[in-house]
Amino acid sequence: MLVLCICSFTLIEPLETWILLIVCCATVIRFSLFMNWQKHQISMRTLNLLAILSAIVLATFGWQLGLLLGMLNLLVLASSLKLMLLAGRRDYFQLVSIQFFLIGTGLVFNQNIAFSLLYATLTIMLLLSLAFHVSPANSWSGQIKRTGMLCLQALPVAIMLFLIIPKLGPMWQMPMAKGGETGLSDKVTPGDLAQLARSSDLAFRASFDNDIPVASQRYWRALVLEDFDGKSWQTAPYRERLRQRYQRSKQRFTPQVSGPSLNYQVLSEPSDKPWLFGLDLAVTRDSKIWQGREYQLLSRFPLQSGLSYSVRSYTQSPLLPDIPALDTRLNLQLPEQGNPRTRKWVERLRQQHKQDKEFIEAISSYFTEQNFRYTLNPNPMPTDPVDQFLFEDKAGFCVHYAGAMAYALRLGGIPARMVTGYLGGEMRGDDYMSIYQYDAHAWVEWLSDQGWQRLDPTALVSPLRLEFGLQQAVEYEDSFLQGSTLRRLQQLAWVNELRLLLADMDYLWSRWILGFNRDNQEDMLKSLLGELTPVRLALAGGALVLFTAILLAIYQYKHWLAPRHKTPAYYYHKSLKLLERIELKRPGWMGPKDFNTRVQQKLPADIAHPFSEMTRCYLHSRYGKSTITGQPDLKKTMQLLLGDLKKALKKHRHAANLIDSNP
Repeated sequence: MLVLCICSFTLIEPLETWILLIVCCATVIRFSLFMNWQKHQISMRTLNLLAILSAIVLATFGWQLGLLLGMLNLLVLASSLKLMLLAGRRDYFQLVSIQFFLIGTGLVFNQNIAFSLLYATLTIMLLLSLAFHVSPANSWSGQIKRTGMLCLQALPVAIMLFLIIPKLGPMWQMPMAKGGETGLSDKVTPGDLAQLARSSDLAFRASFDNDIPVASQRYWRALVLEDFDGKSWQTAPYRERLRQRYQRSKQRFTPQVSGPSLNYQVLSEPSDKPWLFGLDLAVTRDSKIWQGREYQLLSRFPLQSGLSYSVRSYTQSPLLPDIPALDTRLNLQLPEQGNPRTRKWVERLRQQHKQDKEFIEAISSYFTEQNFRYTLNPNPMPTDPVDQFLFEDKAGFCVHYAGAMAYALRLGGIPARMVTGYLGGEMRGDDYMSIYQYDAHAWVEWLSDQGWQRLDPTALVSPLRLEFGLQQAVEYEDSFLQGSTLRRLQQLAWVNELRLLLADMDYLWSRWILGFNRDNQEDMLKSLLGELTPVRLALAGGALVLFTAILLAIYQYKHWLAPRHKTPAYYYHKSLKLLERIELKRPGWMGPKDFNTRVQQKLPADIAHPFSEMTRCYLHSRYGKSTITGQPDLKKTMQLLLGDLKKALKKHRHAANLIDSNP
């Protein structure tokens, strides 16, 4: 009951609200029956009617969810109805089996360390429930010890399977949960990134193998936006169709690289988006990542869970256009109307400055001379946003500056585009860097004879944004994480230390558990086996199977260790062995009580009495309410009874002749 309720609410995004209400109703009904507040279960007619109505609603509206989410909702619905109907042993085992499956489903949607610990706790609760169902007379301490021992026995097998089971890619695309999209978007309107900058959610982490770039050089490229309609920037539709064509024909792009490089690993958070992050010029050999011709990295599937990948960035390599004519045509396109003041202003500037660099410097000078402000609270700009920004408000976020600069360059005949991603990051010593959503940033690239050149107009207005981050840049207006609880708590030193400690734990979990992919597995096997030949892999697989078999055999045949740890069962089985010497053997189908009755009938009292007491002690140890402190006294008593039985059998050396031949 409790496991179903908790597990269902951890899946609040993929589950429908009315399904969760039914789960709550089922929990209340079962708890009322348990507390004896309600005397009778819901009638079968009422339950069948509820099941039919729920199935009709789910079939009517559930098709919008897709097959997998629809089946998940159906499974939770069936669990709730089964909880209301729970009456017999079969119903109980069916419900427990479904809960194990739901816990596994929860790990698909929630993989951070907190949810993993929660699901582990729910699993132990289910195992304890099974233990009490099988042996209801045992004490809590005994059941916890037994369940804990089973979990410890399963742990090495689970670790071994985690390390050696082949890491397969996704066989289907997971459906998108409600409200699951986070982070950057492929369409940006002035003000969008300002809203994103108010979020303290983690975007990704990065750990460097060698030198760490300074904050002002950490431009994490994510998206290239080349289509402008006068208000919004978005990815060019033609570029998207071209990329899909390349992917279908498997024509991979290999950038021309040279010079010094940075090696690092990125741990990306789930975003339900395919784009990834890297410093220019980013190159990866990961087969599940597509190298875009705009020098961006894309996952082959939207990120439903975290993704770990290795990147090498050549910081001094030029970003040469793959198809110069295409890049020029796409990045000179302009809307037919809108922003008339900007058009006249650029036309006048272009007449004065014929050289591209001089023209760019003239626009840059305008930003530095006209007292522009960097702010997270820009005014709405519904019509002619570039005009209003450049000549009226003169205040905005990075998207305003990048959009206005790229538009002005295009008006001046220079191919230009907007790039969105992240800038900076919070270092945790020299171990790793955390990049949050409030680090979102936009900048400009313009096409020169040497390739695409980065131009960040935000740096002209707010150099603090590059050197020290967003918090310092907007400190004058006190708008960083405005209204956020995290901002208020960060002012307490111990809270901030706790936050960093939890971040360290989450990083280690993401890198070594969630980030353990096929490449890590191959590296591990190579370090152990050397070259991965079929013969070596077969021998290693055989050795692991043999090791697992031996481990399971040790777990199963506990009597091998019995002489070292003499339990009540040990003394009872020793007494059975003594009786077998006089040709009185207990059949496998006969219980201890029935066999004791036969012994009383067939053997003399001085033999039958100690065996009867031995049987009583054994049954008490197995099925009675024994305690750990009482175990030593019980074993001592059974040891004495075993000695008495041996003495009696020595006295009747021909006891076999005394056995009654009648069954």
